[in-house]
Amino acid sequence: MLATAVLAITRARTATSSTTGELVPASGRELLRLLRITALPRPRRDRDHLLSWSAWRRRHQHQAAEAHRRWNNIIAAATT
Repeated sequence: MLATAVLAITRARTATSSTTGELVPASGRELLRLLRITALPRPRRDRDHLLSWSAWRRRHQHQAAEAHRRWNNIIAAATT
């Protein structure tokens, strides 16, 4: 929410600023890129972190697939 507010305020300021000269107003994507470069910390890229994240993601995908299968079985049983 805070990042959205910062982006909205920055975009409004750049759109009305007379110091931009020949520049077009900054887009939302450009402002987000600038926010990531200047204010947000770089993501971790070490091997252990990437492997841990990959395992978490695959575990979550498996759990979601199982939940969808259970739900589809419930719906199928209720409609027949």
